[in-house]
This record gives sequence, C-alpha cells and structure tokens, in this order.
Amino acid sequence: PLIRSGNPLILEEMQLQNAIKDLKMEKSRFTENIYDLQDKIRVKYPQEIKIAQLHLRNNRIDLETARNAPTVRNDEGKDYHPIVINGKTYTDRKEGGAALKSALLANIGALAEGKTVELGEYRGLRLSVSLAFANGENRQPVACLEGEKPHYCSLNTETDTGNLIRLDNCIDNIEKDISNTQQKIDTMAADLEKMKIDVEKPFPRAEELAEAERRLDEVHEALTKFEIEDNSKEKDLYENLCELFPEIMSGQQEHIHYEAGECFNPLHVELHGDILSMCHTHEQDGDQMYDPLVYFRVDYENETVTPISFENSGLGVYEEFESAGEEVTPGDVAQKNDLLSFMETWLDNIEQQGYKPVPDEDEPDVNKNKGGEAI
Repeated sequence: PLIRSGNPLILEEMQLQNAIKDLKMEKSRFTENIYDLQDKIRVKYPQEIKIAQLHLRNNRIDLETARNAPTVRNDEGKDYHPIVINGKTYTDRKEGGAALKSALLANIGALAEGKTVELGEYRGLRLSVSLAFANGENRQPVACLEGEKPHYCSLNTETDTGNLIRLDNCIDNIEKDISNTQQKIDTMAADLEKMKIDVEKPFPRAEELAEAERRLDEVHEALTKFEIEDNSKEKDLYENLCELFPEIMSGQQEHIHYEAGECFNPLHVELHGDILSMCHTHEQDGDQMYDPLVYFRVDYENETVTPISFENSGLGVYEEFESAGEEVTPGDVAQKNDLLSFMETWLDNIEQQGYKPVPDEDEPDVNKNKGGEAI
C-alpha cells in the first residue's frame, strides 16, 4: 500500500525476506545432504564395504592357493609351476607354454563364436580362455584364472612360455588388488564413522534463521500497526469532499441531488450528524438500485472521513468496515484502503463529468433504514 512508502521498516522487511529466503534454501540443501548421509550410513557404505570385504577375502584365498601350488625343479635348478592343458600335466615350462599355445589355436573357431573354452588348470586355479576386444577394435584371447573369483590377463597366440609369464603376472597382481581393496575398505570405514558424526549436526545457521524470522514478525507487526493507525488517506478524502461538496461538508445542506446529463446516473450526497452518504442511483424492474452507495463517518475535529459500508446493488455486494469490539486486522486495513483508493477515482470522475446540483424535493433519504429511522 502507498501509505507504507517511505517507512524505513519496508527496507528492513525486504532485506529480512531475502535473507530468510537464502537461509531456507541453504537449510534445504543442508537437509538434502543429511538425507544423503543417512542413506549412505544405512545402505550404501555398508553394502560397498561388505562387497569389498568379500572381494578381499576371495583374493586372499586365491593368492594363498596359487602360492601353495606345487612346483617342479628343472635341470637348471629353477622351480616352476606345472600347467594342466586338456587333462595333461606339463612339468616342463617350454612344453607347457607350447601346449597352451596349441590349445589356443585349436579352439580359435569356438573362441571366434564367442564361446568360453575350458583349457585346464594353473597353480590351483581353473584356466579358461575367451576372446575380448582390445583397444575397442581387435579381439584377442583373454585368460581367466578362477578360484573364489576370476582373474584376467591377455594372451598371445604367437608365443609359448611368454603366456605362462603373463599368467604368473596375473597372480602377482592379486596381491596389489588386495592392498588396494584393503585401503578402500579402511577409507570407507573412516568416512562412515565421520558421516555418523556429521549426520547428527544441526543446521549451523539455525539460530540466524530463527532470529531473522522473529525479527520479520516484529517488523510485520510494526508495519501492520502503522497501517492501522495511519489516516493520511482519510484526511485526503476529507479535503477532497470539502472541495467538491462544500455545502454538504459545512452543514449548510443535508442533501443535494446532482446530475450530469442523461449519460450518467444521478448522484446523491447526504449528511446527517456525522454520517455522510454518497450514491449513484438507477431503477431496475421498478426497484431503486445503488451503484454504488457508500457510508462514511466524518470526524471534523481530526478532519478525516472513514468508510463505514459499501453497497453495489447490481452486483449484490455489501461490505462493512466497522466491527464493534473486533480487532482490526491487516485484511480489514487493506479492504478499507482499497475503498479509499476507489473514492479518489470516483471523486475525480464526478468532477470531470460535470455533476451539478439540481432541485430535488421528493428524493428519498438514503440515510434512513427500512424502519424510517436515521442511521
């Protein structure tokens, strides 16, 4: 409302509203993060830790199996692990590598069809081979050493003992995987404990938000009180009525009938005591209609005019602005201010439309109720 303009509380109100909006958005993000932490604490991290622990367990078992696999010593005094290809055990490393190469070439057709071919066993782990894409283009043989879980490495159909070296490297890499997995489990466990602490923390700016909301309530209350007590529009209306209807407002006449030609409805202005009424009238189906009829209370000492009621017969609208014993609410103030703004426009129109007083001895008194008593 215009009556609030220039009030320093307006700026504070806007600042508080913006601050509260930002704080609530921050609180919403904080709450979403809490929900995310709760989900991680209850479900995600326990599941991931459990999977990692199972992965770690299986790796440890397979590494232990491979390390404890029997070895054979060659003529040069070196220990090697035998390999089983198609049911035959090869203790000589060169022969074993050649047998693996021959098996790869013999099954190249099945591999090309996408099949996995079981070849035998190496260091206590089942050995199979399949084709897989390398670098997103050419497919090449991939060995799978499987115990509690699968372990993969690429093979080369052009070499023999080189493939056995690749199988040994694959097994050696299990130890690296064990170390990485244990580190991952330790990190997730530490993160989980930290999240359990963080999830219990309150919104860090909760007091700031509560204080801003408390102060905004105070500002709203102060602004509402200001609007209720402000009577600038009532004073403006008093001044405009005195200028437009001096005979009525001075008490020289109680009633004046005004007209502005056939295009406009008659205007009636009456004053009985401190009760002023203004109305446009017209007939509809033999009944007198008001469009509108407004009652005011005139305070000559304070030079104000305050709305009492508003009626528009054609629209079936009737509003009262004085409720004895009831507290005035911001809604009441807004409703009254709307009518006062309407009065400014109405009086401007009356002046522009050239309403002039005319003799009207038989005109009924709109300040009387149906029982004939003055309001």
